[in-house]
Amino acid sequence: MDVVGKPDADQAAERLAAWWEGELVDRAVVQVTAPRAGLSRADLAPLNSPVGLPQADMLAWFTDLQQVLPRMELRVASTFWGGEAIPVAFPVSTSLVAILAAYLGCPYAVTSGTGWADPIVTDWANRPRFAFDPHNEWWLRSRRLLEAAAEQAAGRYFIGLPDLNGPSQILALLRDPQQLALDLIDDPIPLPVALDEVNRAWLRYYQASVGAVHQYVGDYFFWMGIWSDRPAVDLQNDFSCLISTRMFDDLFLPGLEEQTRWVERTIYHLDGPGAIRHLDALLSLPRLTGIQWVPGAGAAPMSHWIRLLRRIQAGGKRLVLACEPQEVEVLLAELEPEGLLLSTSCPSEEGARDLLAHVPGWMQRRQWAAAPPLL
Repeated sequence: MDVVGKPDADQAAERLAAWWEGELVDRAVVQVTAPRAGLSRADLAPLNSPVGLPQADMLAWFTDLQQVLPRMELRVASTFWGGEAIPVAFPVSTSLVAILAAYLGCPYAVTSGTGWADPIVTDWANRPRFAFDPHNEWWLRSRRLLEAAAEQAAGRYFIGLPDLNGPSQILALLRDPQQLALDLIDDPIPLPVALDEVNRAWLRYYQASVGAVHQYVGDYFFWMGIWSDRPAVDLQNDFSCLISTRMFDDLFLPGLEEQTRWVERTIYHLDGPGAIRHLDALLSLPRLTGIQWVPGAGAAPMSHWIRLLRRIQAGGKRLVLACEPQEVEVLLAELEPEGLLLSTSCPSEEGARDLLAHVPGWMQRRQWAAAPPLL
């Protein structure tokens, strides 16, 4: 693996390749990032967020090549990529959430460090057709960023794809989430056709993004920051928190199943307690590779969800968890190591290295605890 500043990249890739298959090399996958020695999180903050910039400068911060590319280089060089964290940059910032809505025609404004889409569907009978548009303004900006960044990164680090979000969430943005929830009750007939169009546009923009990057840099990264040598992507439906299991199963589950057939490796972003009611439906998808559980704002930390996490593992899915550094030990002790990926960040490179040094011992203690008693 050709990356700069990560001497253990091949070993990390070996563990990740096994993880994708639900197998184990020597331990669970643990990704740890931190500011490089001599730097702090405060030093990196201007590289990660434009909050505090005048509103007039926001768009350029996200889209101007002369700003994005140097900042991207500096961020990669200033980050310690520990364990199975692989150096990657996202020239189309992951703060531009659900940018697929902009590709499909929504007015898209950059404000307060993120992107916001305004609905364009007021009447399903007179809606625009949702399809890949190679001349869309936001797509052209994204393609320029992807191509220029990949050419600059070639042979040194990887490039991640835009956060296209899930077609269901995009449909909600095209219509307005509350209005779409009412449509599911009052007039659901037009929705399957519209959702199918968004789903197919999602695939085309995914393929086009991959094509732009792969002119110069191989392999696959999406916003969760997980390396894959085969096609991989996240699946999402945050709108699911607003609807019943029947509505989810009838309208949205078929499209998710289709996505798992289109892309070889898929990780579903399960966000918040309101989404848990759909877990059984997700576990029923045979081609879904894994689930990322996010407790949500104000919820208990990751280590308080062991029962739910075991349920996901029992369903045969890989498990992706972003946690605090102090939770790594308990999560390694309580969960099966096969198919387990923990992602965390530390305030310092020294702290990150110390955490990684403890992982083998924590894994060994788990093996002793799980061993049958001697007779």
